[in-house]
Amino acid sequence: MKLKSINTTMVKLLTNNDKLVFEMTNFELFGGSSFKCRIFVSSRGFGYCGQVYFDNGQSFVEDIEKMAESIVGSAELKEDYHDHFVKFEVTKIGYVLVSGCFTEYGDFTQNLEFGFKIDQTCLVPFATDLRNVLQGSS
Repeated sequence: MKLKSINTTMVKLLTNNDKLVFEMTNFELFGGSSFKCRIFVSSRGFGYCGQVYFDNGQSFVEDIEKMAESIVGSAELKEDYHDHFVKFEVTKIGYVLVSGCFTEYGDFTQNLEFGFKIDQTCLVPFATDLRNVLQGSS
């Protein structure tokens, strides 16, 4: 796939908790909804930092915007042919569960599954920042 542009903007999920971090930066945009970025996740001491490719950026942002408006639903960011993903899901009482899995293959396979809870008010700033990066306006 041909690289369309590079964007070094950081998209950070506000968690209101220093022990819960989800950041995306160093975006390589390929057109459409496909992109590669550096992900940094820290969930109460467990973490992952690495380059990850995703195929559904636009639909993920649209789903998060719908979740923020209606306070129901879920959104999943993933690559079509790999195991890694990030999922946001609204609970019945209005919190958002953020979960995911990242796997690094090599001589020893490394796997991180994580999950944490955030407030629904954290969705709009995250979706807005990610939309701006994917549309090339940051």
